[in-house]
Amino acid sequence: MFVTTIALMLAVQAPGTPTPGDDIVVTGERLTREAARRYVNDISRPVNDQLPAFRNPVCPTVIGMPEENAAVIVERVKKVAKYVGVKVGKPGCATNFRIIVVEDAQAFVSELHRQKPVFFAGMEKSEIDRLMKDQRPALAWSAVQTQNEDGQVYADYSSGKGQFDRAHGNRVSASGVPTDSESEGAAADVGRATPGGKTQRNMSASIIKSSTQQAILDSYVVIDSAAANGKTLMQVADYAVMRALAAAQPPAEATGVDTILTLFNDGGETPPSLRAPDVAYLKALYSASPTLNKMAQLNRLTKAVLETSPEEPAGAGK
Repeated sequence: MFVTTIALMLAVQAPGTPTPGDDIVVTGERLTREAARRYVNDISRPVNDQLPAFRNPVCPTVIGMPEENAAVIVERVKKVAKYVGVKVGKPGCATNFRIIVVEDAQAFVSELHRQKPVFFAGMEKSEIDRLMKDQRPALAWSAVQTQNEDGQVYADYSSGKGQFDRAHGNRVSASGVPTDSESEGAAADVGRATPGGKTQRNMSASIIKSSTQQAILDSYVVIDSAAANGKTLMQVADYAVMRALAAAQPPAEATGVDTILTLFNDGGETPPSLRAPDVAYLKALYSASPTLNKMAQLNRLTKAVLETSPEEPAGAGK
């Protein structure tokens, strides 16, 4: 099963036939400032003191579900992405957002890491270790690249060519080992500059802004089939959207905030779709300057979540 599914991940997949999705309608209750702050801080996963987001158009695909169901999920993901301000790839685009449904998510991810470490390139080794120990029925991770404000990555001037690469001494390369143990300039490495002649062209910085941004290159959401059973296609799509587009993590503890990220939690009421705080979070993330530092971004997100009107219909079909 694992070998077959991994082979499917590597294959070029034609987009499913678009299927009309439901309009995005978000509801919820007015929040206190403390609840909004706790929600934002708990689900956010800063990288290099910034919040990651997609800078290139999103191109989703679904693996492990019947084609007609996969097409519905893909269309829903695209609709939500457009509504919150994320560009969507054209037909035939290169996949950079995978939703994978398998019998055992943890076993699949472990086997994928053993066979194809390229899918984990750009992650901190500590992040991979935590992912391999995570026993929840839905797992997610993203490959994040540090870029300057113009979207450029680190240049190696030692050759005199000014070539850009993705080197990072703390992150993991396509071969599955930390980049500082490999030769410089490995094409699959992602992140900060390493010693030995690598620099990055940074033009500006301030108290609230950095000279860099954290760009999500690829996102993966892997879900146990048993956990997905009984969930609607909208629920699965909306959960994957939050995990992938924002690299968000489910809240570790109850925050008092209604969120799709609790979809696979044991007990409690199951959220039917994206909630008002989720939509506010995504909108604020993708409307902000990508070079904002972590504190400025978290404050901005908290304000957006707090000011969200739960009665406002978010009609993505408009």
